[in-house]
Amino acid sequence: MTAAVAEEAPAQALTMVSGDLRQATEHYQRQLISACLERHQHNWASAARELGLDRANLGRMAKRLGLK
Repeated sequence: MTAAVAEEAPAQALTMVSGDLRQATEHYQRQLISACLERHQHNWASAARELGLDRANLGRMAKRLGLK
């Protein structure tokens, strides 16, 4: 993850979310994964590398979060 993304994403997530910690965490994960996929033209393997995840784990996480 780039430093700019790491610094911008938390501030955006905190201003847009209300509710419990689980909901806030899922919202943040959705935003971060979506932005990363956009940067990589929806190349899941490249996005997973940037996020420090295995591609299969990113896919499972995206499915759980309703992104797939």
